[in-house]
Amino acid sequence: MTAEAIQGDVVRAARLLRSRGLAVGTSGNVSARGRGARIAVTPANFDYDELTDADVVIVDASGAVLDGSRRPTSELPLHLAIYAARPDVGAIVHTHSPYATTFSLVRQQIPAVHYVLATLVEPGGDRIRIAEYATFGTAELATDVIAALGADHAVLLASHGAIAVGRDLATAFARAERVEELAMLAWRAAAIGTPAILDAAELDRVRDQMARFPPQTGRSISG
Repeated sequence: MTAEAIQGDVVRAARLLRSRGLAVGTSGNVSARGRGARIAVTPANFDYDELTDADVVIVDASGAVLDGSRRPTSELPLHLAIYAARPDVGAIVHTHSPYATTFSLVRQQIPAVHYVLATLVEPGGDRIRIAEYATFGTAELATDVIAALGADHAVLLASHGAIAVGRDLATAFARAERVEELAMLAWRAAAIGTPAILDAAELDRVRDQMARFPPQTGRSISG
C-alpha cells in the first residue's frame, strides 16, 4: 500500500489518541510506512480534531518531505530510526498516556502483572523496558529508544511517554492501548497490595496459547 493510501488511517489513529485517553492536546504522534520506504506521519503541534488527510506529511527514509505543506512531527527522527532498525515495523504510535507516562516519570519498567504483556514482548521477555531519558526530537532519544526496544513491540520513554509498534496501524494502536492498560493495572494493584508477577516461562506459554486463537476480524483503524 502506498503512503498516500494510508493517510486516512493515520488521521483516524491520531484522533483516537485523544478520544481513547492516550494523549492530551497535541501531544503524541503517529506514522505508517508505505511502499518504497515512503512514510506518512502526523504534523507537528497540530490539533488532531482538525486533522485531514491533506495535513498528513509524506517523507522518505531520510526525512525529506515528499508531499504535504505541514512540518512533520518533532519526533520524526525517532520514527525514522525505528523503521531503519526494524524492517518488520509498518506503523508507530507514540503516546503520552497517563498511567504509562507515570511509570516513565519514576523510571520504572512495567512488570508482567497480567498475561497480556505477552503480546508486547518477545519470547523470554517479562516486562516493558524503559529507554534512557533524552530531549524529545533528538537523535540521542532515537538511539536510546532503539536500544531499549530491541525486538519488542513497546517501550517506555523516561520522563516522556510510550512507543508501540506493529506491522500496521491497527496493531500498533492496539498495543499502545495494552501498554496503558498494563500500567493502570500495575499501579492499581500496587495500591492495594503486592502484585503477583508472571515469569517469562508463563508468558511464553500464554503466547503459544494465543497463537491458537488468532483475531477473527479485519485489522483496521476505526473510531
